[in-house]
Amino acid sequence: MSMRALFQFEVRRLLRSPLLWGAAVLSLGLRLLAVWQWLPDFTTDPTSMSGSMLLLAAAALLAANLAASRDTRGGLPETLGALPGRAAVRTWAAVAAAVVVGTGIAALVMAVYLPVRWVMGPVAGTLDPYEALAGVLAVPFAAALGALLARWVRWLVAVPVTVFLLGAFTYLNGNQSGYGDWFLPVVLFHAPDWPDRPSGLHVIYLAAATVLLAALALLRHGVSPVRVIGAVTAAAVAVPAGAVASAQAPGPEMNELRFHPVNTEQARRQPLPAQIRERYLTTDAQQCREHGLITYCAFPDYVSWIPRWASAIEPVAEALPPSKRAGLPVVRQGTGSWFLYEPYSESSVRAGMVWGRAGGEDDLRANLASDLIRKVTHVGLRRGGWCDGHGQARTVVTLWLIGQVVPPTLPEEKEVQIGTSIVTRGPFPLKIRYGPAELGYARRLLTTPDTRERIWAHWETLVSPRTTIEQALPLLGLRDLSPAEKVPAEPVKGQSCL
Repeated sequence: MSMRALFQFEVRRLLRSPLLWGAAVLSLGLRLLAVWQWLPDFTTDPTSMSGSMLLLAAAALLAANLAASRDTRGGLPETLGALPGRAAVRTWAAVAAAVVVGTGIAALVMAVYLPVRWVMGPVAGTLDPYEALAGVLAVPFAAALGALLARWVRWLVAVPVTVFLLGAFTYLNGNQSGYGDWFLPVVLFHAPDWPDRPSGLHVIYLAAATVLLAALALLRHGVSPVRVIGAVTAAAVAVPAGAVASAQAPGPEMNELRFHPVNTEQARRQPLPAQIRERYLTTDAQQCREHGLITYCAFPDYVSWIPRWASAIEPVAEALPPSKRAGLPVVRQGTGSWFLYEPYSESSVRAGMVWGRAGGEDDLRANLASDLIRKVTHVGLRRGGWCDGHGQARTVVTLWLIGQVVPPTLPEEKEVQIGTSIVTRGPFPLKIRYGPAELGYARRLLTTPDTRERIWAHWETLVSPRTTIEQALPLLGLRDLSPAEKVPAEPVKGQSCL
């Protein structure tokens, strides 16, 4: 059997095998499931998909190992030992087929994932094609490694041990502070507001490392000038590329910069890399757009999300009295990593660097709307903990305002992710505490036709912390709860909202 025929034979076996196709479907399906409720951010999406592609890489490693070791496993009905051709030819065919098929299937997975995410838009971030290519090349890297193990290590546990170690090192290296650095096939974590990654160097490393591993597998069958030159050349490219990438990449210092300052004052005294400060913390870092009654400022790659923010803010702004719409806070996007370094402004509402979709944005919409409501009504702004709004008329008004965006509910203690690495906590949706009575009155207001006119006419009285619900009922055109509707008054939890 010729080398070409043997290569075609191995390709057909791999294409018919469910191993690679099953891993491809699993890696794609799991990743789409994980991001289904989030809008696409192409700064990080290829990197995240590369992490999921490790499942396909593990399958390619196993498939190449089985193919390259087939003629050494005695007693199997299907063996290449009786086929024409030397062992080196069979190894070459197995390696080449696994690399080609693995690369093709990985490219198909990435080619499906990115357009699907695009359709799930609006898209934010900037696509780095090298990041997507690196995720694809992780699979042929693993395939060549599997063939190397087949020829040099005859232990049956070699493949599972190698897969475990690669997975463990990749996990520990998640924030570039573990083992392996950029010599690993995948470097998982990268926040969208971090400095650029050495993605191009990583692509060069993966391509050269794949050639190196394949050449080392062939060296098991003897030394030849072609094999030696190929291995030496590939090593001369792979090692410096991986080393330079590891040196240039943002590493553990990112975590030190993110978490070392304990407050804003310390952060302002601590220098940041110029690339970060100029890109995210200067006055020119954002682009501002007027949308309805509010001005929105976003980083250039996230301007496409402004309409989504507006959908959570504009209904509240339109429900305010006309006299209160002048000078409304600016909605300004904040970073996920450098929030301690950002100048705090009482005149702005903070949007994050992630946003939901397909039902996953309700908490984010409520969080953004509640920040505007609390700035306008001054409710819940007590520092040092969440205040209690039981019995206050303005609690009912704020629930009516939040009801313009999401259905009001009883407060629920939860965490809401607003950035890749930060969450906001509190009693959602308003970050104040209240009870069934306040919620019941607010729901009545949402179904009463003339509620808006009544609230506008008595705004100052209704948002005063001294106005009780009983005093506000005639102004709102509401009757008191019937005895059947009343529930026992809940005790005030913490300090009352002032």
